[in-house]
Amino acid sequence: MTVLQPFSALLLCLSLMMATRSLTTDKPEEKMYSCPIIQCSAPAVNGLPGRDGRDGPKGEKGDPGEGLRGLQGLPGKAGPPGLKGEVGPQGVKGQKGERGIVVTDDLQRQITALEAKMRVLEDDLNRYKKAMILKDIVNVGKKMFVSTGKKDNFEKGKSLCAKAGGVLASPRNEAENTALKDLVSPSSQVYIGISDAQTEGRFMYLSGGLLTYSNWRSGEPNNLKNEDCAVIEGSGKWNDLDCSNSNIFIICEL
Repeated sequence: MTVLQPFSALLLCLSLMMATRSLTTDKPEEKMYSCPIIQCSAPAVNGLPGRDGRDGPKGEKGDPGEGLRGLQGLPGKAGPPGLKGEVGPQGVKGQKGERGIVVTDDLQRQITALEAKMRVLEDDLNRYKKAMILKDIVNVGKKMFVSTGKKDNFEKGKSLCAKAGGVLASPRNEAENTALKDLVSPSSQVYIGISDAQTEGRFMYLSGGLLTYSNWRSGEPNNLKNEDCAVIEGSGKWNDLDCSNSNIFIICEL
Protein backbone atom coordinates (compact mmCIF):
# COMPACT_ATOMS: atom_id res chain seq x y z
CA MET A 1 0.00 0.00 0.00
CA THR A 2 1.31 3.53 -0.90
CA VAL A 3 1.11 6.71 1.24
CA LEU A 4 -1.49 8.34 -1.10
CA GLN A 5 -4.13 5.65 -0.52
CA PRO A 6 -5.26 6.87 3.01
CA PHE A 7 -5.27 10.48 1.75
CA SER A 8 -7.50 9.62 -1.21
CA ALA A 9 -9.95 7.88 1.13
CA LEU A 10 -10.12 10.98 3.36
CA LEU A 11 -10.92 13.27 0.41
CA LEU A 12 -13.68 10.89 -0.67
CA CYS A 13 -15.26 11.05 2.79
CA LEU A 14 -15.22 14.90 2.96
CA SER A 15 -16.83 15.13 -0.45
CA LEU A 16 -19.69 12.89 0.69
CA MET A 17 -20.28 15.04 3.79
CA MET A 18 -20.47 18.27 1.83
CA ALA A 19 -22.93 16.79 -0.60
CA THR A 20 -25.19 15.65 2.20
CA ARG A 21 -25.24 18.99 3.83
CA SER A 22 -26.27 20.74 0.62
CA LEU A 23 -29.29 18.46 0.33
CA THR A 24 -30.49 19.09 3.96
CA THR A 25 -29.93 22.81 4.50
CA ASP A 26 -33.26 23.14 6.31
CA LYS A 27 -32.02 21.29 9.39
CA PRO A 28 -28.30 21.31 9.40
CA GLU A 29 -28.06 21.09 13.08
CA GLU A 30 -30.06 17.90 13.46
CA LYS A 31 -27.72 15.54 11.73
CA MET A 32 -24.07 14.88 12.33
CA TYR A 33 -22.14 12.94 9.79
CA SER A 34 -18.88 11.09 10.24
CA CYS A 35 -16.82 9.12 7.81
CA PRO A 36 -14.40 6.55 9.17
CA ILE A 37 -11.06 6.42 7.56
CA ILE A 38 -10.73 3.22 5.59
CA GLN A 39 -7.40 1.64 6.28
CA CYS A 40 -5.97 -0.96 3.93
CA SER A 41 -3.32 -3.49 4.77
CA ALA A 42 -1.46 -6.34 3.13
CA PRO A 43 -3.20 -9.80 2.88
CA ALA A 44 -2.97 -11.89 6.05
CA VAL A 45 -0.44 -14.75 6.24
CA ASN A 46 -1.32 -18.05 7.92
CA GLY A 47 0.67 -18.76 11.04
CA LEU A 48 2.59 -21.90 11.89
CA PRO A 49 0.50 -24.96 12.84
CA GLY A 50 -0.04 -25.45 16.52
CA ARG A 51 1.06 -28.45 18.55
CA ASP A 52 -1.02 -31.60 18.71
CA GLY A 53 -3.44 -31.71 21.59
CA ARG A 54 -3.36 -34.31 24.31
CA ASP A 55 -4.98 -37.72 23.83
CA GLY A 56 -8.50 -37.88 25.10
CA PRO A 57 -9.77 -40.48 27.58
CA LYS A 58 -10.02 -44.09 26.43
CA GLY A 59 -13.45 -45.03 25.08
CA GLU A 60 -15.60 -47.92 26.10
CA LYS A 61 -14.90 -51.41 24.74
CA GLY A 62 -16.78 -52.05 21.52
CA ASP A 63 -18.84 -55.04 20.56
CA PRO A 64 -16.96 -58.07 19.11
CA GLY A 65 -16.55 -57.98 15.35
CA GLU A 66 -18.18 -60.36 12.88
CA GLY A 67 -15.11 -61.13 10.72
CA LEU A 68 -14.06 -64.56 9.41
CA ARG A 69 -12.47 -66.98 11.82
CA GLY A 70 -8.70 -67.29 11.47
CA LEU A 71 -6.84 -70.48 10.46
CA GLN A 72 -6.06 -73.07 13.06
CA GLY A 73 -2.55 -72.82 14.42
CA LEU A 74 0.10 -75.55 14.42
CA PRO A 75 -0.28 -78.32 17.02
CA GLY A 76 1.63 -77.85 20.19
CA LYS A 77 4.26 -80.13 21.63
CA ALA A 78 3.21 -83.62 22.67
CA GLY A 79 2.45 -84.02 26.30
CA PRO A 80 4.17 -86.50 28.59
CA PRO A 81 3.39 -90.22 28.00
CA GLY A 82 0.51 -91.65 29.95
CA LEU A 83 0.61 -94.46 32.41
CA LYS A 84 1.25 -97.97 31.04
CA GLY A 85 -1.94 -99.98 30.69
CA GLU A 86 -2.60 -103.45 31.98
CA VAL A 87 -1.40 -106.51 30.03
CA GLY A 88 -4.14 -108.02 27.86
CA PRO A 89 -5.13 -111.68 27.80
CA GLN A 90 -2.84 -114.14 26.02
CA GLY A 91 -3.88 -115.09 22.49
CA VAL A 92 -4.43 -118.55 21.03
CA LYS A 93 -1.23 -120.44 20.20
CA GLY A 94 -0.55 -120.70 16.49
CA GLN A 95 0.45 -123.73 14.45
CA LYS A 96 4.05 -124.81 14.30
CA GLY A 97 5.86 -123.38 11.28
CA GLU A 98 8.18 -125.20 8.92
CA ARG A 99 11.85 -125.19 9.57
CA GLY A 100 13.67 -122.50 7.65
CA ILE A 101 16.66 -123.02 5.35
CA VAL A 102 19.88 -121.46 6.44
CA VAL A 103 21.54 -120.05 3.32
CA THR A 104 25.29 -120.31 3.62
CA ASP A 105 27.85 -118.74 1.29
CA ASP A 106 28.52 -122.13 -0.32
CA LEU A 107 24.80 -122.72 -0.92
CA GLN A 108 24.43 -119.25 -2.41
CA ARG A 109 27.27 -119.94 -4.85
CA GLN A 110 25.55 -123.16 -5.93
CA ILE A 111 22.28 -121.36 -6.47
CA THR A 112 24.01 -118.70 -8.57
CA ALA A 113 25.71 -121.38 -10.70
CA LEU A 114 22.40 -123.18 -11.26
CA GLU A 115 20.74 -119.96 -12.33
CA ALA A 116 23.51 -119.36 -14.87
CA LYS A 117 23.09 -122.87 -16.27
CA MET A 118 19.35 -122.35 -16.52
CA ARG A 119 19.88 -119.24 -18.62
CA VAL A 120 22.22 -121.14 -20.94
CA LEU A 121 19.68 -123.96 -21.33
CA GLU A 122 16.93 -121.47 -22.07
CA ASP A 123 19.08 -119.85 -24.77
CA ASP A 124 19.82 -123.26 -26.32
CA LEU A 125 16.15 -124.19 -26.24
CA ASN A 126 15.21 -120.97 -28.01
CA ARG A 127 17.78 -121.67 -30.72
CA TYR A 128 16.45 -125.18 -31.19
CA LYS A 129 12.91 -123.85 -31.49
CA LYS A 130 14.03 -121.45 -34.19
CA ALA A 131 15.93 -124.26 -35.94
CA MET A 132 12.73 -126.29 -36.24
CA ILE A 133 11.63 -124.00 -39.06
CA LEU A 134 14.59 -125.31 -41.05
CA LYS A 135 15.05 -128.74 -42.64
CA ASP A 136 17.87 -131.28 -42.07
CA ILE A 137 20.04 -131.23 -38.92
CA VAL A 138 23.52 -132.75 -38.48
CA ASN A 139 25.52 -132.67 -35.24
CA VAL A 140 29.31 -132.54 -35.49
CA GLY A 141 30.98 -132.40 -32.09
CA LYS A 142 29.41 -129.49 -30.21
CA LYS A 143 28.29 -127.83 -33.43
CA MET A 144 24.96 -128.25 -35.19
CA PHE A 145 24.52 -127.75 -38.96
CA VAL A 146 20.95 -127.09 -40.11
CA SER A 147 19.95 -127.04 -43.77
CA THR A 148 17.28 -124.56 -44.82
CA GLY A 149 16.53 -126.52 -47.98
CA LYS A 150 16.57 -123.19 -49.81
CA LYS A 151 18.83 -121.56 -52.38
CA ASP A 152 19.61 -117.85 -52.23
CA ASN A 153 22.40 -115.28 -52.45
CA PHE A 154 24.99 -114.69 -49.75
CA GLU A 155 23.34 -111.69 -48.01
CA LYS A 156 19.88 -113.27 -47.86
CA GLY A 157 21.46 -116.48 -46.58
CA LYS A 158 23.06 -114.54 -43.69
CA SER A 159 19.71 -112.96 -42.86
CA LEU A 160 17.88 -116.31 -42.93
CA CYS A 161 20.38 -117.90 -40.52
CA ALA A 162 20.24 -114.89 -38.20
CA LYS A 163 16.45 -115.26 -37.91
CA ALA A 164 17.00 -118.90 -36.90
CA GLY A 165 19.45 -117.83 -34.18
CA GLY A 166 22.60 -118.86 -36.02
CA VAL A 167 25.08 -117.87 -38.75
CA LEU A 168 26.15 -119.21 -42.13
CA ALA A 169 28.00 -122.51 -41.71
CA SER A 170 31.80 -122.24 -41.44
CA PRO A 171 33.67 -125.55 -41.23
CA ARG A 172 36.73 -125.43 -38.95
CA ASN A 173 38.02 -128.96 -39.66
CA GLU A 174 37.71 -131.89 -42.09
CA ALA A 175 34.81 -133.53 -40.23
CA GLU A 176 32.69 -130.37 -40.31
CA ASN A 177 33.55 -129.82 -43.97
CA THR A 178 32.39 -133.35 -44.84
CA ALA A 179 29.17 -132.93 -42.85
CA LEU A 180 28.30 -129.80 -44.81
CA LYS A 181 29.04 -131.50 -48.13
CA ASP A 182 26.79 -134.43 -47.26
CA LEU A 183 23.78 -132.21 -46.50
CA VAL A 184 23.27 -131.49 -50.22
CA SER A 185 23.44 -133.46 -53.44
CA PRO A 186 26.85 -133.95 -55.13
CA SER A 187 25.91 -131.53 -57.92
CA SER A 188 25.01 -128.69 -55.53
CA GLN A 189 27.03 -126.03 -53.78
CA VAL A 190 26.79 -124.55 -50.25
CA TYR A 191 27.75 -121.04 -49.15
CA ILE A 192 30.46 -120.84 -46.47
CA GLY A 193 30.39 -118.08 -43.89
CA ILE A 194 33.64 -116.46 -45.06
CA SER A 195 34.47 -113.48 -47.32
CA ASP A 196 37.35 -111.34 -48.61
CA ALA A 197 35.16 -108.29 -49.29
CA GLN A 198 37.12 -106.29 -46.72
CA THR A 199 40.60 -107.19 -48.01
CA GLU A 200 40.90 -108.77 -51.44
CA GLY A 201 42.55 -112.20 -51.33
CA ARG A 202 42.32 -112.42 -47.54
CA PHE A 203 39.29 -114.52 -46.61
CA MET A 204 38.05 -114.17 -43.05
CA TYR A 205 35.15 -115.49 -40.97
CA LEU A 206 32.09 -113.26 -40.69
CA SER A 207 33.03 -112.72 -37.03
CA GLY A 208 36.29 -111.10 -38.22
CA GLY A 209 38.76 -113.87 -37.33
CA LEU A 210 41.35 -115.37 -39.66
CA LEU A 211 40.71 -118.79 -41.22
CA THR A 212 41.91 -121.73 -39.12
CA TYR A 213 40.99 -124.30 -41.79
CA SER A 214 40.57 -124.23 -45.56
CA ASN A 215 40.09 -126.76 -48.38
CA TRP A 216 40.48 -124.72 -51.57
CA ARG A 217 40.37 -126.38 -54.96
CA SER A 218 43.59 -126.14 -56.94
CA GLY A 219 44.03 -122.63 -58.37
CA GLU A 220 41.42 -121.11 -56.05
CA PRO A 221 40.57 -118.56 -54.91
CA ASN A 222 41.29 -116.66 -58.15
CA ASN A 223 38.81 -113.72 -57.93
CA LEU A 224 37.94 -114.33 -61.59
CA LYS A 225 34.82 -112.13 -61.65
CA ASN A 226 35.12 -110.10 -58.46
CA GLU A 227 34.39 -113.22 -56.42
CA ASP A 228 34.29 -112.28 -52.70
CA CYS A 229 32.35 -115.29 -51.33
CA ALA A 230 33.11 -119.01 -51.13
CA VAL A 231 31.21 -122.28 -51.56
CA ILE A 232 31.71 -125.99 -50.86
CA GLU A 233 31.33 -128.09 -54.01
CA GLY A 234 30.12 -131.69 -54.25
CA SER A 235 33.73 -132.88 -53.96
CA GLY A 236 34.16 -131.06 -50.65
CA LYS A 237 36.59 -128.57 -52.18
CA TRP A 238 36.15 -124.80 -51.87
CA ASN A 239 35.77 -122.29 -54.67
CA ASP A 240 35.37 -118.50 -54.62
CA LEU A 241 32.17 -117.18 -56.18
CA ASP A 242 30.19 -114.01 -56.83
CA CYS A 243 28.13 -113.20 -53.68
CA SER A 244 25.08 -112.30 -55.77
CA ASN A 245 24.69 -115.88 -57.08
CA SER A 246 21.27 -117.02 -55.78
CA ASN A 247 21.56 -120.70 -56.92
CA ILE A 248 23.52 -121.77 -53.83
CA PHE A 249 22.15 -123.74 -50.87
CA ILE A 250 22.00 -122.08 -47.46
CA ILE A 251 23.13 -124.06 -44.40
CA CYS A 252 23.29 -122.50 -40.93
CA GLU A 253 25.31 -123.47 -37.87
CA LEU A 254 24.11 -123.26 -34.27
